[in-house]
Formats: sequence, C-alpha cells, structure tokens
Amino acid sequence: MKTFSFIILIAFSFQYLFAQSSEILFFVDEYEITVDEFEYIYKKNNPGLETVDKADAREYLDLYVNFKKKVIRARELQIDTLPSLNEELEGYRRQLSRTFLMNEEINKRLVEELFERKQFDVNISHILIAIDADANEETTQAAYEKINDLRKKLKEAESFSEFAKKHSQDPAVDRNGGNIGYITAPLPDGFYELEKAAYNTAVGQLSEPIRTRMGYHLVKVNDKRKARGEVEVAQILVRTSNPEGPDENAVNKISDAITQLQKGESFEDVARSFSEDASTAARGGYIGFIGINMFDRAFEDAAFALANDGDYSAPIRSRLGYHLIQRISRRPIEDFDKMKPLLTQQIENSERKDIALENLVNQILEDADYSLNKELMGSFISGLTDEFFTYRWRVPEDLEDGALFSMGEKTYQLSEFAEHLRRNTRQRLRMSRDSDIEASVKEIYDSYRSDAAIIHYESILEDKYPVFRSLMREYEEGILLFEITRMKVWDKATQDSTGLRNFFNENQENYYTDAAAKVSYIEINGADERQLERIANYLKNNSVERLINRFDGRRGVSLATSENQYFEPRLPDYLEFKDDFISEIQSNEDDEGHWLAIIKDIIPPQPRTLEQSRGFVIADYQNLLEKQWMEKLTAMYKTYIDEDVFLWMVQSWKK
Repeated sequence: MKTFSFIILIAFSFQYLFAQSSEILFFVDEYEITVDEFEYIYKKNNPGLETVDKADAREYLDLYVNFKKKVIRARELQIDTLPSLNEELEGYRRQLSRTFLMNEEINKRLVEELFERKQFDVNISHILIAIDADANEETTQAAYEKINDLRKKLKEAESFSEFAKKHSQDPAVDRNGGNIGYITAPLPDGFYELEKAAYNTAVGQLSEPIRTRMGYHLVKVNDKRKARGEVEVAQILVRTSNPEGPDENAVNKISDAITQLQKGESFEDVARSFSEDASTAARGGYIGFIGINMFDRAFEDAAFALANDGDYSAPIRSRLGYHLIQRISRRPIEDFDKMKPLLTQQIENSERKDIALENLVNQILEDADYSLNKELMGSFISGLTDEFFTYRWRVPEDLEDGALFSMGEKTYQLSEFAEHLRRNTRQRLRMSRDSDIEASVKEIYDSYRSDAAIIHYESILEDKYPVFRSLMREYEEGILLFEITRMKVWDKATQDSTGLRNFFNENQENYYTDAAAKVSYIEINGADERQLERIANYLKNNSVERLINRFDGRRGVSLATSENQYFEPRLPDYLEFKDDFISEIQSNEDDEGHWLAIIKDIIPPQPRTLEQSRGFVIADYQNLLEKQWMEKLTAMYKTYIDEDVFLWMVQSWKK
C-alpha cells in the first residue's frame, strides 16, 4: 500500500454519510470543487466540527487547493491513463465495492432490523407440517399444499389451540396447544423466517406459510409487548418429591425460609441455609442476569414482576419445586450505539446474511429489468447428456449462441454461461449423485446470475451512494498524487546526483553532528560511606588516573574504569553537558557496589559528509523541489475561492 503525503487512504470507512451540497467552494482554472467534496475530506480527518476553528479550516482549505492543483496537473499529463494505475484503481474498487455492499446493503440493514426487533417480545402460536431440510421437490410441494389448505380451514376454526392439537406436527402441541410463548430476536439459525413472520405479522393475524429447517409453519401473533430486557436475580429453591401435586414438607421448608427473611436475615444467608440448588446456594442463591425463555415461564414472570431491587417474590411453583426469587438489578434494552457491537457480532456468519443477500439479489434483478430467454435455456438443457456430469464434458462446438439473459443495459450470452459450466467441473461432478441435468444446470445458473447481479450493482454504486463516489475519488486522486509526486519530486531527489551534490554544498552548514561528550565511568567496590565521600571529594581536584592510583587496592576498595561517548541530545539525566562535570555517586541495581561518571571532554559539532547525511539531505532536497514545483503550479493555475460560501460552510458545521 502506498503512503500518500496528503490523503490517507482508509479501508472501508463509511461513517461519513453527509448532506450533499453542490455549492462551488473554489475554482482551479475551469475546474470546480464543491462544498460536499471538501466537507467529505475535512470531516473525515477532523472530527468534532462543532468546535471547528475558522483559521484551521482555512489552513486545511489552502492545503486542499494545492492538492487539487497537483491532481489536475497529473490528469493533464495523462497519468490517469496509465494501465498500471487503472489496474490498481480497479483492484481498489473491487475490494471496496464488495465490502461496501456487505456493510451498507447487508450488515447495516440487518443490524438496524435486529435492534428494532429487540425492542419488543412477541407471543406467538404456530402450526407445523414437518419435512426434512433437504426433502425432495415432491415432498416439499405436498407439504406446502397441505399448510396452505390448513390456513384456509383455520380461518373458520373457533379455537387455534384445538385446531393446532388436531393438525400440527409439533411434538409439544398436546401440551401447549401450539403456543410457543414470548420470543425475542435473534432466533437461532434455521428460524430467521419464523422470526420475520413473528415481527412482521400484526397482533391477532395469521402469517403466510413460512419455511424453516423444521418444515412449514403458520404463525399467529397473540401479543406484542415492550421487551423485558434482563433482570439480575438470586433464588432459594426447595425441591419437591411430587412434581405433579402438593408437597407438605417442601411447603413447610419454604415457609421457614420466608420467616427468616421476615426476621431480617439477609437473602444470601437464608439461601445458603435453605436452598437445595447446589449450583447457586453456596453463592447466596446468585443466578445472574436472565432474559425471556431461559427459565420456567412462572419463574420468569415472577422475576420480571418484582418492582424494586432487593424485593423478593412469594413462593413460585415450578416442576423443580418452590422458589423464592430476589431481584438484584434490572437492565433494560440499551441504546443503539451501545448495542451495535453485540448486534454486529450476532449477525456475523449467521444465516440471515445469506438470506438478506438473496433478497438483495432479487431486488437488483427487479430494478435492472432482468429477463431470461427461457426458450434458449430450455433448448440448451435438452441437448445435454449424462456426460455433463463428467470431466469429459465440453461446450458443444455446434452451440447455437444467443442472448441468454439481460440485466440493465448488458446482455449475457449463452456461450459465456456454457463456458462457466465447463470451468465448474467439481460442482457438476458433485451434483451427479442426486440431481438431474435440468436441476443441476439451474442451480449453477442461479449462482451465476447472482454473481452477475452483484457485479451489475457494484457498477452503479457511484450513482447510488455519494459516499462511495467520494471514496473512489479519494482513492483515484491519492494514486495520481503519489505518481506525479514520485515523478516530480521523489525520483528526482534520489536520481539527480549532481543536483543533490550541489544542494549539499550550498547547505553544508545544516549537516553537522551534534556536540558530544566523552564520559569516564568509575566502578567502586568495597567502599563504605566514608570512603565513598573521600573518593568523590578527591576527584573534584584530581584526574581519574590519580584517583585510581590513590584508592584502588587500599583498605578493600577496588576501582575500575570504562568510557563512553554521548551526543548532547542523548546525554543521560545524571550528567550535565559541561567540561569536568561529575555525577553524584550512584548505587548499582543489585545494591552491590557504586559508580560515578565524569565528563572528560566536550567535542564540538563536526561536519558530516554527504554519505553520512544522505537521508537528511535527500529529504531536504525533496522539500525544496516540492516548494519549487508548487510555485510553478501556482503560476500555472488561477485559483478563486468563494469566501462567502466558505464562511457559510464553516458556520453550518457549528449548528
């Protein structure tokens, strides 16, 4: 990836959807640059527009004017026609358009849809005609006809529950009469269509037949309520030995627990003493946050009915026994910005993305006036034999070519699709096990048509989304800027050896080393505090050599020296940059021994050779060439900035 000196290319950032303005902000000769173009770049690189400073915005505008001059010059030199640049730009576009498509048309819609659905819990009942997910066409059609017939009869039925018990193939229907209860999005994979029916059907109404991995359903919406969110709870559970009837012992024990609570004992302590739920009793009955459909319905209703933190319920009977439930806290549905990361994670790799993409493809086909030549397709299929399912199959030499289908202004030939079939050998071989020729060709065709629809859609993204158009302009102009700057500045600075040498000679005073200090380190071992003080005082008026002669090897003291050199900016904190400076005595990290340092000599700045300073010289030479080039461009192009439009634009950002 190239690094551009002004525009920083971003990877698929679509947050800058802004109100478009076609007001012209400035001209470079006859080239017009609008407010919306400048706003896009400025907003992306300068968040917090409500505090924008006019002077800062004007400085940025001046930079952008210079940038546009360079881009315009690149176009005039026809750099935008170079095949290598067009290939690079097309690569960016393919990558960006597919990601943009998934983000804008799929992910964004699904995240918003899921958030809206999470605001409500929906109570539904259903009737199921069960079929396998991979059932053949005959079985599927029979099930579909049956569910449609039931829908007609259900309109005349007095009781949905009784009708469901008679006709539904859900194993739980005898117990619940088809009532699933309250659900909330998202439902598991395989049940997205059920979720759609639940949320899109009005209360009291019956859905059209829908297909899930279990079969065909009719869904009736019984109620819709504001989502309960989550409640944090603890419990005391007394198990029963008689799930179907009264249990006096359990009732007495739960009553004793209530008595202790009424006496003021904490819920946690009572839970530890009375609760028979091994997984929570030791934690004072703590369960954590629960949502709907996680526990028995009576337990759930009692938990969400508690009005205040700390309240506890009356005894609740479930199949496990008797519960006392305490509310610890309540967590409502959060706002969109807080939930967005979780929602995005929930839709990632879920079936709803595939379904949404399929729906998008169908919409694209409709908008593009898609039309299939069924007669030509039928003629082609009728000429195929079982060899189609082998490696040997080739496109017939006598293929009667023609327009197979059209989409938008483009026509797709039968020969193109036939060649696609030939290349997809593995798919043809896989299908031979359980598909006939017509079904196999149609399945591959559906995929081929979907790809064509996506490509068609990607080709019109600039017209459909101004932000995509802005991103593509940014990419293209960034590439042009890079190429023309490379030609006019970077390559010239590195390849013009004579110019570089002359520049160095004219500016040699700028290429000196920093001043440096020669430092002697004295390592001291075996010295007590008094000896250390004597050593430090002695060094103030004597050389390092005399210090060694005086103290090394006497009374258990040993001294050793070493040297180093530091340029002034990198001088350690314990030294000051001046002759004969002596540091304080320092202790070693292991608390064994000490050391001090003394500056023995200050070395003034030294001139560098061109080779020693080549990187700095090239950078400075590039800056000079850039400045000279910009002066030429300024003389070449007339610029006019509409100050009234500029002022209006900046003021509008603060509103």
